[in-house]
Amino acid sequence: MADRKQLLLPHLNIELLQPETLLFLAEDPSTDGTLLDLMAKYFLTTEALIRKVFDHPNVWETTLSYVRMFGDYSQEPWLASRFKQTGAATEPEPQAQNLFQQVQHMRVSEKVQLALKGNKEARALLLKDSNKQVVLAVLGSPRITEQEVELIAQSKSVSEDILRVIANNRSWLKNYGVVVGLVNNPKTPVGLSLGFIKNLKAKDLGNLARNKGVPEVIRSTAGRLLQTKRAGQ
Repeated sequence: MADRKQLLLPHLNIELLQPETLLFLAEDPSTDGTLLDLMAKYFLTTEALIRKVFDHPNVWETTLSYVRMFGDYSQEPWLASRFKQTGAATEPEPQAQNLFQQVQHMRVSEKVQLALKGNKEARALLLKDSNKQVVLAVLGSPRITEQEVELIAQSKSVSEDILRVIANNRSWLKNYGVVVGLVNNPKTPVGLSLGFIKNLKAKDLGNLARNKGVPEVIRSTAGRLLQTKRAGQ
């Protein structure tokens, strides 16, 4: 498939095409499945275009499954209707595995687009990507929720750079769960954690003081602040 892409589309930057051109190509019955697949990847949130891609006679089954898994169209009747016609929903587990493999082999620019425009499942998958640019795109998605950020702040598998991004976002820090997640994460830079400890409630200070997974300075600071709070009551 990769060789076919290179043969058909050697110089095309699909992300630079005008909306009118994209719609024209999506309506043209001669448009190749490779191009339709790129449209789905780069314009996943453009419903008018995605619907035309779905109706195209040359669209690949993998493209249809990609949109179903990573797009926010699960409640749309046109999506359910298409999968009912093709029978593509009969083996969801193998399809999911194939899609995950497909994402792993995507170009960085395609992964970034998926991170920005995909759904919660797409963001969870790309958060594990080895490319920092892709992971940062997940955090930059306008669709990411505070609940997702809270889980990322708690994750021991994310890098220090990602935790720094979260720690420097004032909007996310208004979520108390994000703050608790950061201070209890051993990968959060000590200087940042120390600045957040004073905002913890007594119960969370106690839990942090007993958390053997964080540096000693974090535990001892939490213990002292807890004693101060109790003395002031």
